[in-house]
Amino acid sequence: MKYAVCVIACVGALTACNKGPEVNLKNATGNEVAQAVRQSGVMSSDTMVEPGLWQSKVTIQEMKIPGIPAQYADRMKQEMAAHQQQTSKRCLTKEEAKKPKEDFFAGQDKSCRYGHFTMGGGKIDIQMVCTAEGHTQTTNMAGSYTPTNYAMDMSSQGSSGAGNMSMKMHVDAQRVGECTGKDS
Repeated sequence: MKYAVCVIACVGALTACNKGPEVNLKNATGNEVAQAVRQSGVMSSDTMVEPGLWQSKVTIQEMKIPGIPAQYADRMKQEMAAHQQQTSKRCLTKEEAKKPKEDFFAGQDKSCRYGHFTMGGGKIDIQMVCTAEGHTQTTNMAGSYTPTNYAMDMSSQGSSGAGNMSMKMHVDAQRVGECTGKDS
């Protein structure tokens, strides 16, 4: 689940404009996606993402973990509700905006494949399936983006011997100004 949240945060930071190159792959490895993204130029434009101070808000819409004791489930719900109104800010430098990390889409987890990966024209639609040690996690992400904002819906479902876990969340982010050097 941490990997999926990280992917959403990174994809959000790597927004692009509504015109230009596209990537559309099915049943691909992370390396194949990284190569297609690099060759397409979808992430190399000067107008892909505007550097500056970005603010994001993650809203967890649903979380189900079978078998979790009631007191822990209640505590998780309370913590989620308390954090629903929180936003985070991050400074995206000119260097980061011009050249995202080469291994962003390849990732470190070789147990994952992309069921599909579509990015371009202001839209992104991804399905990633990771399988390891008898556990399968399917993460779907879909949203829209411009150089100054994005909105993304994500759902994640995992299965293992202990049962099926699921989560749904929404992320909104926007560029809110220039970096001041005091940004987190």
